Amino acid sequence: MENLGLSVPFAILALICGISYLSMTLTRRARLLARFPCPGKFPIVGSIPYIFGPLDDAAICFENLIQKFGRRVAIWFGPKPIAVVILAEADGAQKILSSVKHIDKGNVYSQFKCLLGKGLLTSRGQLWKDDRKLLGPSFSHQKLPGFLPYFNKHSRTLVEILTKFQCQATNIHPRLARTTMDFISGSAFAEDSNYRRRQISSSDTNGDGFVSIETLETLAIEKRKTALALEEKCAIPESNENCAIQKPIIDVLLNSKSEKDIIGHIAFETTASGMNYTMFLLALNASAQEKVHLELDSIFGGDINRGVTFKDLSDMKYLEMCIKEALRIYPPIPLIARNAQEDIPLGAQVVILIREILRDPEHFPDPEVFNPDRFLPDECAARHPFAYIPFSAGPRNCLGMKYALIQMKACLAHILRRFRVSTSQERKDISYVYGMMLELKPNLEIVLTPK
Repeated sequence: MENLGLSVPFAILALICGISYLSMTLTRRARLLARFPCPGKFPIVGSIPYIFGPLDDAAICFENLIQKFGRRVAIWFGPKPIAVVILAEADGAQKILSSVKHIDKGNVYSQFKCLLGKGLLTSRGQLWKDDRKLLGPSFSHQKLPGFLPYFNKHSRTLVEILTKFQCQATNIHPRLARTTMDFISGSAFAEDSNYRRRQISSSDTNGDGFVSIETLETLAIEKRKTALALEEKCAIPESNENCAIQKPIIDVLLNSKSEKDIIGHIAFETTASGMNYTMFLLALNASAQEKVHLELDSIFGGDINRGVTFKDLSDMKYLEMCIKEALRIYPPIPLIARNAQEDIPLGAQVVILIREILRDPEHFPDPEVFNPDRFLPDECAARHPFAYIPFSAGPRNCLGMKYALIQMKACLAHILRRFRVSTSQERKDISYVYGMMLELKPNLEIVLTPK
């Protein structure tokens, strides 16, 4: 009887192992996935033993997978096996991202809904289509000049803050992040976030006095609703540029969204990281930085205070090339996921490694080299259309891509007219951590020296 008592659990375990392994080898989905290399699979745990490691090592793990198995790899997670296809090449990314059949985000995004809300980043199906149609006009080319008054106002404030840290190695990312929050507060909410911070009670902060962007946005929504109900006009920065100030994005959303949905649409942004990476790489590349300074001097005639106009932005060709190259080397979003419904087996999760695509030597020779000339018009025209996708691509690309680019160009133009940048750090000393955003460790430290 004792032996019988032990054999039953072993029999159940063996049955589970058998079913698990057979589902990874004999099912239709498994047979279709057999076209992709796989590092290996075990019952119950799938491919986990081959890729297991600390989260901080995820970038290295992906690099190793690509080196050993190529740029299309299938892995399995058990005990009820989940199939994941990893793509790190432009052709595969094009097939998934350009298709209207694969617009649903991967299941991994559901883990972040408490942070991201139900905005464009996480919404699916008809809800996503409605959202995209609703918000699209706010980011049209004709509307973009209207955001410049906000960008100029808060960039000037940032420059004055940065003068307090000049000539010393400083992590400027927190200041950039605060400024991008001000950009969003202005262009999205017609709201001065500095003013709003002063209205927040201690109960809205944590022990360090930190105020979440959700708190700021909730209060801004309340104020904007009141202003619109009373047909008031919220204070907006004066503009000496020849453009009309853009209608706040919140006005478009308030007619059709709940407050939670509005927060989901607006809270998540990456431009602070993009600007931080650009300045770090310029600090390491003196010749590129000198070209940027010469370009800005030719545009502004040495005037370090004049506001940036939309024409100025179109003339900042080399600065834009530097920003794009920085986003290629350090893409703020290192990977994205899709739920493939066709072609790749039903229900398979597809992870597209944006950072690895941007480092593919087939499209970017010597990928570790900072070379803004990769983005000369002729170079871009000859390149695979899905080789450069820091903002994703296809029908579900980043709706605010152009908004983010002019924001970065305008803000960096203010900073780099006033300062030269340098650093004692080297790229070989910087490691990567994959998450919803790319995190660099240790923090980048930049020295700002007055010109």
